[in-house]
Amino acid sequence: MYQVVAARHAGLDQMVWQVPGIALTAQAFLMTIGLGPGSGQLARLGSGLLSAVVAFMSVELLMRHRLSAIADAVWLEKFEQDQGWDVLHSRLNDRCTQLNVSMPRVARLRAYSVWIAGLSAFGLVGASIAVNALVG
Repeated sequence: MYQVVAARHAGLDQMVWQVPGIALTAQAFLMTIGLGPGSGQLARLGSGLLSAVVAFMSVELLMRHRLSAIADAVWLEKFEQDQGWDVLHSRLNDRCTQLNVSMPRVARLRAYSVWIAGLSAFGLVGASIAVNALVG
């Protein structure tokens, strides 16, 4: 059972970071249309709305994958402790503290929180493009 959960955890961890990469690719495409000088009102409206929707969907999916990965990591850490094994699935901050490694300030930020903020910013820009297309 440990191997199954560990494999699932590794897969979830990969998916967590595929979501933002794919979302940024989609956002770049939509922003090119929405902010392009030759784009018509309907194209700007559509790309702006799609950008906001893609941002929302990406944030939601990133959060779901992250929560699943955390749940597996917590289960794995508890299992390792219960078995008397070395704990391999502890949090990064805990591992750095154990190794006496100081983390730079910027590295203390939670990466998924930074990505959620960034994807949300793209969504707000997309919504602004859509509003501008409607009123401008």
